[in-house]
Amino acid sequence: MDGATLKSGAHIGADRAGGAVAYAALALLAALLTWPTVPDMARTWLGSSTYHHGIFVAPAALWMILAHRSGPARDGDPTIGLFAIVAAAALWLVGRAGGIALVEQVAFVTMLIGTVGAVFGAGALRAWAWPLGFLYFMVPAGDSLLPALQFATATMVVGALNLFGFEIVVDGVVIQTRGGAFAVAEACAGLNVLIAAIMVSAVFAYVSFEHWSKRVAFIFFAAFFAIIANAVRAFFLILIPLLTGEQANIGPDHYIVGWVLYLFVLIALALIARRFADRRTRATPNGTASGWRIVPLAIAAGYLAVGAVYANTVVDRAVDRSAPATLSLLNAPGWRILPPLQHWRAGIPQADRSVAATYDSAGVRVYVALSYFTHDRRGAEIAGRAGVAGKDWDRIGTHDGILYLFGTSEQRRLERLSDPRGQNYLSVTIYWLGDDIYFDRRALKIAQARLKLNGENPEGGAITFAAPYADDPDDALRVIGRFAADVEKFSEWRARLAGR
Repeated sequence: MDGATLKSGAHIGADRAGGAVAYAALALLAALLTWPTVPDMARTWLGSSTYHHGIFVAPAALWMILAHRSGPARDGDPTIGLFAIVAAAALWLVGRAGGIALVEQVAFVTMLIGTVGAVFGAGALRAWAWPLGFLYFMVPAGDSLLPALQFATATMVVGALNLFGFEIVVDGVVIQTRGGAFAVAEACAGLNVLIAAIMVSAVFAYVSFEHWSKRVAFIFFAAFFAIIANAVRAFFLILIPLLTGEQANIGPDHYIVGWVLYLFVLIALALIARRFADRRTRATPNGTASGWRIVPLAIAAGYLAVGAVYANTVVDRAVDRSAPATLSLLNAPGWRILPPLQHWRAGIPQADRSVAATYDSAGVRVYVALSYFTHDRRGAEIAGRAGVAGKDWDRIGTHDGILYLFGTSEQRRLERLSDPRGQNYLSVTIYWLGDDIYFDRRALKIAQARLKLNGENPEGGAITFAAPYADDPDDALRVIGRFAADVEKFSEWRARLAGR
């Protein structure tokens, strides 16, 4: 090895070290300027067993880059990285304005990936595409899959019980057997096992397979395997009480079986990946300097700073508006207003004002809860999760029906609920922002984002309607529809609210 080679190697090492420092500095700046996006993610990682994996995503991605792939190609063009940062900053602003944590967090991770391109160039994005894409596992997402996973698990369990000759009746995610009722709750849906299986399979796929098609196929297999394994777990948790005649309960055995399933899935995936792994030799750096520049980093930092300043001065500007001392109920001629159900906790907990009541007409009852916000802000989102709160309530499914409400008639998706006594309810929540009504949370968030990006943040809230039913949800739908036909116009209630 001659002196020129040593000098070149030292230059490459120093260049990479400088790039690593520059990347760390820009990533830290992005985290500070998008505050509190990162703390919100970390809080979810630590507070939810479903998302504990988020802590290990960045170290795993770094390990994949250092241990199993060559360094970046000679292409050091930072343009695509800067474009990704600019796009991510705009996306983060939209998420911040709409109060959509998922969008904020996806945007932040995209900033981290774009920073790689800005610091090391487009070649690095190509060479490290898989581990960089792996960083999106940091985003605690997947709750929207819970209803589908619950339904899939219940369907497979019912099919298996039928094969064993058990007589069962299924209502949504509630399975009625001779040994009692079993609800496939959100905790039993298998989301944590599914996410862990997909994440671990992504690492195994990267280490074991050369081609992207095989990697993606292995991830799909891992997802299917995890869903089936969770259904088998739920099946045995129901089968054992049926065979022994003992009352089913949630105890230590329930969680032990869960952990055994967790380990079984991960070990099985590791063995399968090893069995079908491609033969490969460990790659080494290609010996070229990736290169990094001060100007692209300054441009990226400038874009991030502009976004942060706009978010704090326009999107999140202070609103001087007070909540009414009391929140007026809706007027509904022909309906008596009675106290709300004691065990019913509808509405949004973070609301500035809330009120609930029972409306009765000749023994037919509708339960109404209203939530009021002076303005939308972090920790008090108008589009927060509304409906029934309490660990003893279950969401057992959905029901589609045509409902006339506040001057509009269209197909709506309502929630089917069950209280601790086993009484079923049909529930629907609408949202309002200023003088406009929204029947969909996503539509509300889009409207909020548009208004807040323009510096507007009107008052708003949510209204939840619920009615009990015995067997047919359409019975409750008709009751809610009857109440909706008698209730005052939304504009009239808003006028009384504005008059305080």
